[in-house]
Amino acid sequence: MMRGIYILCEGPSEEEFVNNILRSHFQRFEIYDVRPILMSTSKGHKGGDVKYDRLKYNIDRLLRRENDIIVTTFIDFFRLRTDFPMYNDAQLQNDKIRRVELLEQALLQAIDSSRFVPYIQLHEFEGLLFASSDGFDYLTDVSESNLRILRNAVVEKENPELLNDGELTAPSKRLERLIPGFDRNKPFYGGIISDVNTIEPVLERCVRFRAWTELLISKMKA
Repeated sequence: MMRGIYILCEGPSEEEFVNNILRSHFQRFEIYDVRPILMSTSKGHKGGDVKYDRLKYNIDRLLRRENDIIVTTFIDFFRLRTDFPMYNDAQLQNDKIRRVELLEQALLQAIDSSRFVPYIQLHEFEGLLFASSDGFDYLTDVSESNLRILRNAVVEKENPELLNDGELTAPSKRLERLIPGFDRNKPFYGGIISDVNTIEPVLERCVRFRAWTELLISKMKA
């Protein structure tokens, strides 16, 4: 049985989510060592701009360093760098879920370890925040008109992971436009919304995310 799960996070918002939401969820299954590891960019800053070679280096390093852990990734498909293996082949797929699956398969082949679980969030982490409207309703600085738009976005897709990834309609762009201050402090607002929503609607509605957590739990218990 494995001891823990190390999650390579794209940015502070994902790190916050792992610390405050995912860790508690895994504790229900008696998995207590859950660690977010924030990726560094080429400029030394933390968050975003995940380069494939740096990601692979960190995955390999963790797997070599400890032999009783599962290593996984928590990075966005939205604006994923073109240096990832099979990136061009994946773009030929019309189905965006299939694109992400191909990229994950390529990562798995490149790492070649039974203790590695690749996960790329479709389209981006902020899509998970649209699993429920409770978190948006909790915010006091959102106008009623903007709140109405956010509520409509919650029910726009059966699976919030499929919310449009356009430059203006991506989940993060919607939140930046509709919630005052969100663009300046994404981890803070994301943390509040996630905490109020709880993980239950995320697991219920976000199909790929739920499959990821279930796979991690099964590997930990194998």
